[in-house]
Amino acid sequence: MTPQFQFLTSLSPPVFNDKTTQSLLAEVLRCHSYLDETVFLNTIKLLSNTDTAGKRADGLRLAKTRYISIVFHSIKDDQHRKSLKDLAEKVENCKIPMFRNEQSLFQNSMQSSDSIPNFTKCMHKSDLILCYFRRELKSMNWENIRKLLNLYPKHCLLYDHIDKFIETAKKRNIKPQEIVEALMQFSQANNPYYIEKSDFEMLLKKSILPSCTNVTKTMFTRNNTEKSFISSKDVELLKRKIDEYVHNSKEGYVKSKEYGKVRTKVSEWRKEKKVKDGENLVVVDALNYGIGQDRKEWNSISKQFRHVVFATRFPPMPIRDEVIKRYNGNALFCDKLSADDLIILRMAIEFGRQTSLVTNDQYRDHRRAVCNGDPDVEKVWDDFLIDAVYRHKDGNIETHRNFNLRVHKVNGHWILPVLDSEGNSDKIRDLKVFRIALA
Repeated sequence: MTPQFQFLTSLSPPVFNDKTTQSLLAEVLRCHSYLDETVFLNTIKLLSNTDTAGKRADGLRLAKTRYISIVFHSIKDDQHRKSLKDLAEKVENCKIPMFRNEQSLFQNSMQSSDSIPNFTKCMHKSDLILCYFRRELKSMNWENIRKLLNLYPKHCLLYDHIDKFIETAKKRNIKPQEIVEALMQFSQANNPYYIEKSDFEMLLKKSILPSCTNVTKTMFTRNNTEKSFISSKDVELLKRKIDEYVHNSKEGYVKSKEYGKVRTKVSEWRKEKKVKDGENLVVVDALNYGIGQDRKEWNSISKQFRHVVFATRFPPMPIRDEVIKRYNGNALFCDKLSADDLIILRMAIEFGRQTSLVTNDQYRDHRRAVCNGDPDVEKVWDDFLIDAVYRHKDGNIETHRNFNLRVHKVNGHWILPVLDSEGNSDKIRDLKVFRIALA
């Protein structure tokens, strides 16, 4: 916790300040400090004594109920849970309808019921869904657990509750095939492209094999399904969104003339190399690939792709001629102050939907800015870049893939790409593709 609220860890805390109660409760939740017995008891005392009068009374009432509900579903001590439930009943009802409705949802999550509410217009949607998911796990209501996983997979945090999930399935005599189907459907909805290596290893250890003895796994390196690409319409959408971001953004710096050169240069390369739709071509983020420098060789890349082009900054004058000569007309240079990420992204999409890209940059900031929260644009962005990008390490790149990174079902078998997305392994991202076969 921040130093401001460290007093909660003291057995004899000072007098509470009502004005900071909401901030205090939020900080305790953020740090999960309620798991500490002293902090828990001090917050109970605070919640019991805090006055909820004044202009911001509804905000405080909702904050108290939210805190009580989240902690109620996070701890196992029955006596503490009873204390929280009793305390929730003493919190005054909010006056503002929106606040009152949300307060009721938090309160109802602590009551037994077979109904799942609609969370569409909730201010604290993630917290509410997780509270109800934990309620259903505790009551071992398999039908409602599946319903919540299907409707709100990103909010249920199934991997954090896998033991209780498996325990519920066993208690309800759920068939192994249905357990695996539920896990695979969740994995697909949670991340349609791949599953993290650590999560997959956890599933193997705790659920898929030990609990479902009829399930087999086979590692393979080739997918029998044809590789797909985003549509031409989606390509134009990405181009337009990146262009709008570059022209309207006050962050970064790209000269209009320099940015316009991307189209001209790509057009020249397409004709010269007879490239169609970016097929068998890779754009290399040269300085990222060279860890801040322009590499002198790139055999690992040219062995896997017929056409290799680079995007980089103009090198310092003493070595400029040497570097330009080395690239032999296959590089697009930009100013040292330019936001070269934007040039690289625009260059890749300009070549076409089959273009590949060598970089370790994940472009999270640009994704957020370009897509601006639009889920349709985010999907196109992800569909393109997740398949296009090849990570590198020590001058080597990942093996060329002739399949999509997608969690999907083929002929009754689940195809599950498993990788270390942060690249912490010796094998760059240590990508493997598994087939989960239901016997």
